[in-house]
Amino acid sequence: MKVTFLSKWTVLLLTVISIALTVIGVLLAGGNFFGQASNVGLALIAYAVAGIIYAVAWIVAFLDSIQEKRWGWLVVLIILLPVWIGPVLYALIGPKNTK
Repeated sequence: MKVTFLSKWTVLLLTVISIALTVIGVLLAGGNFFGQASNVGLALIAYAVAGIIYAVAWIVAFLDSIQEKRWGWLVVLIILLPVWIGPVLYALIGPKNTK
């Protein structure tokens, strides 16, 4: 089985990483991370990195749906762009013929 960068596994992995970084950012901003005081600077860095990683995951899903000519998934990804559910749905229940 040949796995390329434009794959559902890449989308899922990148989306999970971005969700984890966002949760870490929330914990850092709220001061609940290992009982320490809030650290807004590190929280903003975590949010920024999470946003960049999410953008890469969304673009990979977008390009993969174009490559596979799955226009319905293309529309779903565009509609669900602001939330994490689009790439997650694509990775979990997207087209079966992608690697």
